[in-house]
Amino acid sequence: MLPIFKEYCTFFEDKCGLKLKEGYFWYDRSIIKGFDKDGNIHKLYRIKVNDDLSVEYSVPNGYSSTSKINLISWKELIELKKNEILKKENESLNLIEEKLNKFNGYIPIVPISTGKDSMVTLHLVRQVVPNCKAIFNNTTLDCAETYRMVKTIDNCEIMSPDKGFYQYVVSDNMIPSRFARFCCRIFKTGVMVEQVDHEIPYLLFMGMRNEESSTRANYEDEWINITEWGDTKWQGILPIRKWSELDIWLFILMNKIKINPKYKQGYSRVGCHCACPYYTKSTWVLDEYWYPKMRQRWLRILKDDFIKQGKWNVLNCTLQEYLQTAWNGGMVRKEPTDEVIEEFMKYKDISDKAIASKYFNNTCHICGKKVKKDEVGLSMKFFGRQNNNMFCWKCLGKELNMTRNQLKDEVNKFKEQGCTLF
Repeated sequence: MLPIFKEYCTFFEDKCGLKLKEGYFWYDRSIIKGFDKDGNIHKLYRIKVNDDLSVEYSVPNGYSSTSKINLISWKELIELKKNEILKKENESLNLIEEKLNKFNGYIPIVPISTGKDSMVTLHLVRQVVPNCKAIFNNTTLDCAETYRMVKTIDNCEIMSPDKGFYQYVVSDNMIPSRFARFCCRIFKTGVMVEQVDHEIPYLLFMGMRNEESSTRANYEDEWINITEWGDTKWQGILPIRKWSELDIWLFILMNKIKINPKYKQGYSRVGCHCACPYYTKSTWVLDEYWYPKMRQRWLRILKDDFIKQGKWNVLNCTLQEYLQTAWNGGMVRKEPTDEVIEEFMKYKDISDKAIASKYFNNTCHICGKKVKKDEVGLSMKFFGRQNNNMFCWKCLGKELNMTRNQLKDEVNKFKEQGCTLF
């Protein structure tokens, strides 16, 4: 649930002709909503983002008409729900005081991302502990607006990794995906875990909420990240865990709490700009609109990786499919289409489709293990291009009496020679 600020109104008008007015509308999972005078929420428009990042809107059957309901403003909704918001605030302030007393001697700090939840948490904690220290984990993936905002926050320490995300991607040939999300561990929590003293008893007030996910639904007021914090003397406290997303936004609007400018541009999350594997087309279209240079930089990285790693036969998709929909989600289809094979042939300079097809969904004829492109290339290099029996590293090594390192040295030599099988 995101308030639609004037910047986001401009986006919708430019992209699909939908005219909205700031101060009345909310965006929630591709649906634009509004509230009536009784506090009831109404679905108004459905937004669709296509693969080419064009945007459409519609008013499906069952949706309300803005001409038939009396939409109330954010200000009016705040007044309607003011008692509920104040009750949540008092409960959180009492919890903060209670935990400070219970963990007497611990040093309170607030890890922040400049996201809405961490900024509300910081606001609440500083009502009890004025100017409590904040820690910002620099993922090196944030945009300029985020860094400018961080620098305006009093008593906030910025913690940065030794090597940035884009450097890591190049040096380690790693593209994050939903199945290999190394970036959060290294750049989000990893920096704090590495740089904050494990022997000092810190009381970490964190902006996590039960509503956010099924995993967090069971979190209690006291929480320790055993997996990532390891053996530390830290204790986590979750003062806003019972708040809804609407509670958060109404509290922010009511108290005029500083927010990250990306929210005004339509982003529901503000961290890990452009490259987060959990973003979807609804975020990519915003990247293209607001940050075209950063978006194109990431697409160039993805393109280079796709070609370099030969991902046609890993994901069974074309380069364009990879860039549009598949880079963060794994294999596209079980079998390659003719278009996929033909594009692979073009980039690999292979003229024989029968040879090119051997790189897709092939298995070792001895152990049955799925083979990768270099294994296919070696099998044809050593036993002829007409050979249909592929070998994995282990079985090929046994067949040729060579170690895996020796086989990889052969691959590198063939690549240097310009062999199109590799």
